[in-house]
Amino acid sequence: MADKNDIFVAYAFCVGDIFMEIGPDQCITRLEGALDWVGIAKGASAIGQPMSAFLSAHDAEVMQSAFMLLENTPRIGPVRVAFGATEATRRRLGLFMSRLSSHEKNTHIVAMSLNRLDGGEQSQKQPILDKDNFLDHLPRLLEEHGKNSNTDLLVSLLQLSKDADADERKKFTQTLATLSVGGQSAAELSDGRFAVVHEANDERSAQTLMDTLKSTTGQAFDSATLDAESMGSGADAAKALVYSIRQFSDSGEDFDLENLTRNYSKNMEETRKRIQSLRALIKDRRFNIAYQPIVAITTKALHHVEALVRFDMRGGSPYEMISFAEQVGMIDEFDQIMLETVIKNLRRLVARGANPSIAVNLSARSLTTPSFISRLKETLLAHRGLRNHLIIEVTESAQVSDLGPLGQSIAMIREAGFAVCLDDFGAGHSGFQYLRQLKVDVVKIDGSYIKDAENDAESRAFLRAMASLCKDLKIKMVGEWIETPAQAELLKSVGVELGQGFLFGRPMMTLPKEMQKTPTPP
Repeated sequence: MADKNDIFVAYAFCVGDIFMEIGPDQCITRLEGALDWVGIAKGASAIGQPMSAFLSAHDAEVMQSAFMLLENTPRIGPVRVAFGATEATRRRLGLFMSRLSSHEKNTHIVAMSLNRLDGGEQSQKQPILDKDNFLDHLPRLLEEHGKNSNTDLLVSLLQLSKDADADERKKFTQTLATLSVGGQSAAELSDGRFAVVHEANDERSAQTLMDTLKSTTGQAFDSATLDAESMGSGADAAKALVYSIRQFSDSGEDFDLENLTRNYSKNMEETRKRIQSLRALIKDRRFNIAYQPIVAITTKALHHVEALVRFDMRGGSPYEMISFAEQVGMIDEFDQIMLETVIKNLRRLVARGANPSIAVNLSARSLTTPSFISRLKETLLAHRGLRNHLIIEVTESAQVSDLGPLGQSIAMIREAGFAVCLDDFGAGHSGFQYLRQLKVDVVKIDGSYIKDAENDAESRAFLRAMASLCKDLKIKMVGEWIETPAQAELLKSVGVELGQGFLFGRPMMTLPKEMQKTPTPP
């Protein structure tokens, strides 16, 4: 019968390229596999040498962190390092590390080429995720872990106490990734704020990980740990957790991590109740639509209207509810219902001979969600007869870190024959570079520029630059928040064609009469 270690090695080679056994002194005690590939002629030549001899100085520090963590957890990985006899022969590997029991002193490592592990095109990817990808990844991770593991998951939130230089930040992020579940469950949420998902092997798991991170990176930070599974499983629990993480990410410098930990259970339960209320509101379509006119500034002729949600008949502000839907990842559900409602109204009006034109808001987050994009494409293709009546207005684009997927969605909408308007142009990071990646038909200038432009030369200069660029690109412009004739004249003078604001009309619960009536035959 085969030796237990030989069986382990055979199993390792089913998934890996190299097998290593490392002693308690961190020296190699066994090395087998595709050794020529990493410049080692025979495994025996490496026996007794410290593993660090085959790593760069930085990767040796990463491995030191991994060995420290293995004192309190049975396995980690993949730890991403370059391993080889010389700098020229070092290959990027993902190391899966384990100790077979709590009494085991040796560390067993299965090493896999990162080309096989991540895919060739991803081998140079960043060590940690950005906020959007992390928050998209987290619910799936929780669901899969709940099905396949008996251990709980923890999410630790970290805030660096001081700015780190480029080398310090690189070391910190790579170490954080190493300590995370699967080596790819850590994120930089915002400047100096991070999140890491890790297993709870005992009640001290979180503190052990934090101590390891501090000792190996030299970085000081405050932290709070949330039990990802303490509120039960299911989509609502995951969304409530995502909401808590977004609050930490987006809040100011005075955010209280201790308070987050202290009131976590209470806040999670309140958030779950809000999610359930929002879901019922969407399911039962307990909202109304108000319409605000967009007109030609020169002639005051009606161009189109924007559909605005109202959650009661008094026309109360929808900002808080929409913002909450964005933060808990439910905005795509609401956007779908809103789109269907506007399309239903358009079909009814067009069927009786009217000529309406309505812009419906779709969040950039929805337009980067694959399931929503698939439904949107089906919906638009099924209603191509409305392409001269329906405008898609993209909101919250400044919240999207990767414009590539958003640009692809916008291209799909335009290929289906529908016009696209980019809302809040100039707000946040939504500047000129957006027009290089997002090919749109209309841009709506952020209202803050218009409010400031009357009395601020710099704002007027930006306004003129926007108008000049859009004219060259043949993109129509809408000025919003127009409240005075002076603001309208200023916009007209710089070449803005369309206007929206209280000067031209407040949101109304019915469409303007021009869009409801059947055109008179000539």
